[in-house]
Amino acid sequence: MIRSERGANLVEMALVSTFLLLLVAGVIDIGRAFNNYIIITNAAREGARQGSRLPCNGANQALFRLAIVDAAIQEAAGSGVDLVAGNIAIDPDPVDDGCPAAGSPIDVTVEFDFATILGGILGMNEFPLRISASMLFYGNDQE
Repeated sequence: MIRSERGANLVEMALVSTFLLLLVAGVIDIGRAFNNYIIITNAAREGARQGSRLPCNGANQALFRLAIVDAAIQEAAGSGVDLVAGNIAIDPDPVDDGCPAAGSPIDVTVEFDFATILGGILGMNEFPLRISASMLFYGNDQE
């Protein structure tokens, strides 16, 4: 072995292991992001499902909205994602726009900021995930 090659293996190992560590962390980030995407997709669907089934009239519009938001929050909480009411938008919003007409769609949109592992290195600490689910409203009892 030539004297000038001493420690070359250590340097190569340091370079390769750094690259490998970044690669593994990136794969883990992508997997976690996809998992959170599925969770908030289910939360949006559960909120839309709840909104499509519940009756809505002028006296319970705020409760109607709260039931939709709570259904989405509970669905996400069961999988470890903490949503708040500000993460959830309903169209048409029962409080502002009134009850939806029978047979019209009700859209529930969930937005969530996903925190990455590699955020400090890449300069992207978090990125938004946004999912919308739509179902037909048939719980109208305004008559």
